[in-house]
Amino acid sequence: MLKVGICFLAVQAVTFLLLYPLLIAGKREDEQMQLLFEEKRAAEGRKELEDKMESQRDVLRMIEKEISKGSVPVRFAGMGFTEDTYHLVESKAKMNQLLDYFFRIGEFAALADKQVRSNVYMDAGFKKVNFRSAISEQDRRNMEAAAKRWMKKKHPSFDGDVYVENVRCFLEFPEEEKEKYECTVNGEKTTALIFSRKHLSALYLQCLIYRKEAMQHVEQLEGLSEVCNRIYRLEDVDVLFQCMLFDQMEWEDGKVYGHFSTIYLLK
Repeated sequence: MLKVGICFLAVQAVTFLLLYPLLIAGKREDEQMQLLFEEKRAAEGRKELEDKMESQRDVLRMIEKEISKGSVPVRFAGMGFTEDTYHLVESKAKMNQLLDYFFRIGEFAALADKQVRSNVYMDAGFKKVNFRSAISEQDRRNMEAAAKRWMKKKHPSFDGDVYVENVRCFLEFPEEEKEKYECTVNGEKTTALIFSRKHLSALYLQCLIYRKEAMQHVEQLEGLSEVCNRIYRLEDVDVLFQCMLFDQMEWEDGKVYGHFSTIYLLK
């Protein structure tokens, strides 16, 4: 019995001596694989950051190019969130009314003046969603109809799962340039800002980029509910509609602003 035990221990010892180098090699390979994985992840992170920075530089170059060609000399200057930023959309009828307001049609048709072409809308009329300004009232109607079809596919219940977010999109306007754009409309002094379409598209992209990164600047919005802060952080939300409204801009602290509006569906 003792002899059998000694043989068993000897076999175990030989097996361990044979397998130990393999175990060491396997551990080293795991460590190398982990190291390669971490290096790849870091490289992907750097590439994503570089792509994002290059994308932002492309947008800035586009804006400067359009300004040099005669577009109004305004540049993106940040976003403003307020206590009035978020509102629950309680029904399909309310959402349709909201879309009428955004597109300046129906009961809000009186809001549609020449400046309505400064607005940039989500166009879901094709396979790939696009964002552009409208060229006519009929174009706005077509885009609204496409937006309604897009929303219907998302199956909102309107039982606390649909919210609209209205954020102020601020633009810097050089003080020395303001006189050049002053005019009188219906006896009142105002400022006429004429944008090129590419300039508007670039400003929209800047708004979109900044909105996606807003939580990196401010972690949460004080005084708002957890639901609103969840939307602010873009946690488990889907975009039903989005637009940038610059046709009725206002002034605040020397800056002009329009509204960057998004209708979200909470998942």
